Amino acid sequence: MTPEQRLDRVERILGYFVKEGRRWRVRSREQDEKINILIQAQIETTEHINNLGAELRADIAASHTLHEKEMAELRKAQKLTHRELQALIKSLRKGTNGNSSD
Repeated sequence: MTPEQRLDRVERILGYFVKEGRRWRVRSREQDEKINILIQAQIETTEHINNLGAELRADIAASHTLHEKEMAELRKAQKLTHRELQALIKSLRKGTNGNSSD
């Protein structure tokens, strides 16, 4: 092989290296862009989850407050019903003992 042929061969090989280097840089940039897109999506997802968590905690607190209010009303109504039932039972007992005011 002559020196000129060797030089041509080296130039061709260097040309392949240059083309492959360019391809590698393009692929590397594309991968970097994809990685950045994934990172951004993860950040947005994390923020969305955190916001949902805050909203959920607020909803639970409101539901708990409403539940406590309704339970207090139910306890009050139950006490009233118990008193009225006791009064009815007392009046029925008086009626069966002959103590009726009729």
